[in-house]
Amino acid sequence: MIEDLDLLASRISQLTALTQSLRDENAALGKSLAQRDAHIHMLRETLASAQTRVDQVLARLPAEPAEEAEGEAEAAEDDSSTAADGAEPGARSLYGTP
Repeated sequence: MIEDLDLLASRISQLTALTQSLRDENAALGKSLAQRDAHIHMLRETLASAQTRVDQVLARLPAEPAEEAEGEAEAAEDDSSTAADGAEPGARSLYGTP
């Protein structure tokens, strides 16, 4: 009976040591996670700041020639379709459609 109690006391001691070890590890992991969260937050702020600066630089750049040419081509197509119909821009047809 005493041997059983000694074995039980030994196992309880091991369990207590293991529990304390797991608590310590959990606390260390929690601290590490908090540090990583803070680092991620800082990186996100840096990224947002960089994106804002890039957007500001892009806003100051002139329009690309390709975009201007596309806009002119579309305007020319609109004019030519109106001219092909033989109507003046803004004129109405006899059927009530522009």
